Amino acid sequence: MSYINGPRINFWGGGSTNVDTANNTQYTPQIFDLADAAVTATETDEQIIEYLRAPTGDYFANGGWNYYGDHQFRLMSNKVSSSGHPGAVSTSGSLVGLDVFLLGSVDPLSGDGPYGSPVMVDLDPTSSVTTQIFAGGLQIGNGDSPALLVRGNAVSYSRFLGLRYDSNKVKPPYATPGSAYASGTFQLAFKKSDIVSYDASDALLNDLINAPGAQGIVVRFEMFQFYPGIDSATMQQNYAENRNDANPSLGRIIGSIGPWLEGEPATTPPGRLLNNNGLGGAQGLAMVDATKSLLSLDLVSALEGAAIRQDGQANTSPIEPNVDYGKITVGISGETFAECPSLPNDYYLYGGLYDIPLTPAQVTKLADNALVIGSTKNGLDIQEQPIRIYSDFRNNYVNETSPPLSEISLLILEYGGPLRTGVTVSLSSSSSGELPDGKFVSFPSEIHVPAGATSYTVNFGQIMGVDGFMMLTHTVNGYQAYFNSLRKYSEGAVEDLLQADTVAWDEVYQQCLRFFYVLFPAMSKRIPLNDEATINAVGGEILKRISPEYRNTTLYMPLTRSLSPDKIALLKKYLEQT
Repeated sequence: MSYINGPRINFWGGGSTNVDTANNTQYTPQIFDLADAAVTATETDEQIIEYLRAPTGDYFANGGWNYYGDHQFRLMSNKVSSSGHPGAVSTSGSLVGLDVFLLGSVDPLSGDGPYGSPVMVDLDPTSSVTTQIFAGGLQIGNGDSPALLVRGNAVSYSRFLGLRYDSNKVKPPYATPGSAYASGTFQLAFKKSDIVSYDASDALLNDLINAPGAQGIVVRFEMFQFYPGIDSATMQQNYAENRNDANPSLGRIIGSIGPWLEGEPATTPPGRLLNNNGLGGAQGLAMVDATKSLLSLDLVSALEGAAIRQDGQANTSPIEPNVDYGKITVGISGETFAECPSLPNDYYLYGGLYDIPLTPAQVTKLADNALVIGSTKNGLDIQEQPIRIYSDFRNNYVNETSPPLSEISLLILEYGGPLRTGVTVSLSSSSSGELPDGKFVSFPSEIHVPAGATSYTVNFGQIMGVDGFMMLTHTVNGYQAYFNSLRKYSEGAVEDLLQADTVAWDEVYQQCLRFFYVLFPAMSKRIPLNDEATINAVGGEILKRISPEYRNTTLYMPLTRSLSPDKIALLKKYLEQT
């Protein structure tokens, strides 16, 4: 069911991603070993910091557009804009106008909080496809009795990455990263047991939370039009005057909340996969409700935007229109079934979702044919990819725990159901970003999935001694249908120090803290990581934050999760002895 064809709450507003950008580049000559979270340069800390703050031509600094980011992610002025059941969604009602918040985590040991905000971190910092957001809850409404309060840890991954804007038609107000033209979709899932309270008198909330088969709720949101809020020249002047402010990327958010059913993935919605053939890989989803003879479409990331805001800071005003497609038409090859308004100016009020009634005969035809979506204006060309592969296995830390990750499971569906005929899935590895393909696990080159199947499993063989990152791509019928991003932490590099009776400050600073001191200065605004006395004084708090209980929370240290288990053990040993 999910939000696509179940009871749904839609919202929109702005967003802020205050990520640190200094680790996004494999510098030449090499300054850091990004896979090992280590400094390799011979320069002093001060010299490295000055290099990262120094301007690079007329485009921000060597450390990117936000050297002082702290990885906090926030929804900004997000409000419920509509709610209801498919085919009966309204922009009025008791929930409309209420604020929507994503929360930071509750302290897993003390139960206090929640603290801070969700955090955004990349598995591979040099990649544009490995972003993940950790959150600690959801809230609708303000005050002591919000309409919905959820406290539970969840992680989401970037999905449906593609272009939303044609860079030949629209431009942001100043030079920005490519994220200004792109979009990405994220989904967080919370269990029913995570729900602290809700307004039981609200019929829609009751229907959503207690939908048949629901194990919890999902929050799907699209992020688009994200670019730094401050232009390059202003930030260069900021650094020159030693103000050293953060420069978060600000953008637009469109979201929907719905039931999370048993058997559904937590981090990606179910549905049939739609490809916009005219817009840089943009994708959407479709679900057919045979019982209600209703087709529901999620086109929030599949339709082209017509304009980008021209004020870098003004990301909470009404969202710019989509291209005007007149009416959206749906059908199969050679036959159009039905149509609905494309709502170029109001699409975001409804979560980018469209509900289209069908006849029982049309539902039957869609069971065996690819969906084709067009328009009465401006040539919309969206076609279904008949076979969809998807999974919660997206960003994977291979040797985060012992034993290491040994297999991954994926759903494989054809027209939203079991495979009609057997298929062969080809597997290959590649680089996930700027760093070379680590090739640190062995895997089969092909997997035959028989007719009638809805899933398959990839077993990893030998885990080799190379550290770093890799992307595992799943291809079927010549179509790259899915990928997994993998990270393998370094092993054995600090074994001698772990075996020693004591660990000296210089050793733990060099191995565990120096990388973050020079690369993530926002951390040192809170705790100066190069100061031995301070680290000793707050050692108890750091020990908590590096413990396994905090790993899946927004409170883990380091936020980037880039310190290997071996180095975490070394830091722990040092702190316990002091």
